[in-house]
Amino acid sequence: MSTQETAWQAGESAASVLGPEADLLASADAAGLGASTLAVLRRAARKPRATGTAALRYWTSLVLAGPVAAARWLGVDAPPPVPVPAGDKRFADPAWAANPAFFAIRQAHLAASRLVADVLAAGAGDPVDDAKAALAAGFLLDAAAPTNFLATNPAALKRAFETGGTSVVAGAGNLVDDLLNHGGRPRQVDTRPFTIGENLAATPGQVVFRNELMELIQYAPQTPNVRAVPGEYVRG
Repeated sequence: MSTQETAWQAGESAASVLGPEADLLASADAAGLGASTLAVLRRAARKPRATGTAALRYWTSLVLAGPVAAARWLGVDAPPPVPVPAGDKRFADPAWAANPAFFAIRQAHLAASRLVADVLAAGAGDPVDDAKAALAAGFLLDAAAPTNFLATNPAALKRAFETGGTSVVAGAGNLVDDLLNHGGRPRQVDTRPFTIGENLAATPGQVVFRNELMELIQYAPQTPNVRAVPGEYVRG
């Protein structure tokens, strides 16, 4: 099987899990994320030198985080044990670098992320399993990021202080609305301004093709005459 084919299979599995109409918890096993992750971990367990090195690097990073945090608090520009990956904007707030507590929290999360990456690299061996395991690990690490929680997010705490707590109240209201009306998932779009028949179309149609990745819908014509190619521009 070629690299393109294996990558395509991994992409199809990821799409089936990430589809907004899918139940994430139920679909994850259907995509084989759990089985693939276990397969990678089994391969990693057969490489004690690589996994031991990963564990040693993880614990070393945690041990160094405390002294480095104290040094930075005293004004010494000491480099962090685990640098923030380029392009990661979650830790852009200055408090992540200046405040010792937030610095240590950030380092703990980054060290755990690097540990997971090292273990997955040690267990690599099948392109499809490797891609699925990385996807599953990414889900868990992103969900556990300290930026997702009020008590460990300095930007959110500052916003709460600046607004007198109204931002927290608004966030709690959004959470309750998501739990009651969206199955517990965060709402991506405010649907209140939309009304079917006014600013939202509801053209009759039917599914003419379906596979594991997509559905192709053919909509019924709404005028007596239609062009052979939808949206085709005919010059006079």
